[in-house]
Amino acid sequence: MKRYPYTPVCWLLVVICLAGAGCSKDFINDPRPTNAVSEDDVFKSVSGVRAYFTGIYRNMRRQWSNLDNTAGGSTDTWGYNSINLTRINKGTDIINPGGFYQFDYRQENREPAYRRTIFTWGFFYEHINQANVIIKGVAGSNLSAADKTALEAEARALRGWMYFELIREFQHTLLKDQNAPGIPVYTEPTGIENTGKPRGTIKQVFDQINSDIEFATLHLGTARSIKSDININVAWGMAARIYLEQKRWADAKNAAQKARTGYTLDAASYANGYNDLGSSEVIWGFPQATDMGGQSLYYGTPSSFFEKTGLGYDNLFINSTLVATFTNSDVRNLFFLTSSNPSSAQRFSTNKFGTDSEDEIELINGEVVPLKATYFNEALPMMRVAEMYLIEAEAKAELGEGDAGAVLYTVQQNRDPAATASGNTGAALITEILLERRKEFYGELGFDWLDAKRRQIPLIRTGNHPAAYRFNIPANDNRFIMKIPQKEFDSNPQLNPDKDQNG
Repeated sequence: MKRYPYTPVCWLLVVICLAGAGCSKDFINDPRPTNAVSEDDVFKSVSGVRAYFTGIYRNMRRQWSNLDNTAGGSTDTWGYNSINLTRINKGTDIINPGGFYQFDYRQENREPAYRRTIFTWGFFYEHINQANVIIKGVAGSNLSAADKTALEAEARALRGWMYFELIREFQHTLLKDQNAPGIPVYTEPTGIENTGKPRGTIKQVFDQINSDIEFATLHLGTARSIKSDININVAWGMAARIYLEQKRWADAKNAAQKARTGYTLDAASYANGYNDLGSSEVIWGFPQATDMGGQSLYYGTPSSFFEKTGLGYDNLFINSTLVATFTNSDVRNLFFLTSSNPSSAQRFSTNKFGTDSEDEIELINGEVVPLKATYFNEALPMMRVAEMYLIEAEAKAELGEGDAGAVLYTVQQNRDPAATASGNTGAALITEILLERRKEFYGELGFDWLDAKRRQIPLIRTGNHPAAYRFNIPANDNRFIMKIPQKEFDSNPQLNPDKDQNG
């Protein structure tokens, strides 16, 4: 399987050199990684393994290209954030009249030879393999039992999460058919001698995901160096999402409550997109920096697609149907007019992303604020406290617990001081919670798309979407999943394109 050109001698070298912009000979002491570190050096100390983790996290958030240079390297496939931007374009709340991600917006970007499928498959499997490298290396090391357990827990959280993200892209929800074909599962590092594995079932994939995340939540602690690292709070947040997908309502509720321990809602930072990660609301996020050896996605960052100063791509707009759900007093109502035509696809833009420019803009709520411009140092929030409240609210509503509405109202009142509790229960409350997720996370994580998939409901575009793309996609339609890349069939003899390809 040529996508993983590792051998027992060389598999450490590729990732470790990604942990820093420069290379140092003081790898173990610094620990700034070098591209000439042996396996023994990495796994003989906790600092060596931590440097390897640093390389993995840096690789996740950088301008990524896979190891054989057949995926990544384009503005719409520039690292993990490209997955999120793809999802928002596939959903209901973002309009893309043209430019990067337009083929995702048009539901046309799922074929086996397209860079979207190749990138997504390669990105997650590369990081799964890196997690496997750490798990195996730590197990065979002379580190203390306590250190081994903690490091394995972090690597298993990463591996479980990567498998969860991957199966969500390449198959329907587990709840549709747990015995449907899944994806190949690897728990050992792969090398050039590897002959690949078959797809197995979705249930088998989730068995591995659940095993990994349960080990992580049992053994991780709170300590970490920066918010891109996975600690116990992040692991519980991952678990909340994973359990929500499986309708494990009680487990999802419990995980969401634990994930936000020590973190609080922060309405004041919403208008700045939580873009420095210092907010008490951000549980997990990827920093960006253009100086002092930092890294940035540059024009792959969200603000370049949403801003309207002419400095970026300026190609993403907001659906009028979503805009209409916000009150003037809601801090998330950051919309402004970019077209006087009520039916124009370019009617509404958002001032949610980027940094203040010298220009001003009047929002539709009447407030005059600095117009946001592309910001290369814009951090990328991956998990926030608000989401954990909303997961808890949905789980409680499904369990029939009477305070589900109160949990939802915690978020609503924090965002809008004039908000009133709806008093909804049952199906009406679930609908309200799903709408609140869209309002809270528009332009960020693609929950409108993911929620339609996991709850097996149609994805319906209304409002000012162009007529040609005003889709009504039925529940469980194959447009919700991508096809397996052709290169996987070419390199994995365990897969047969005639029987293993997605429809």
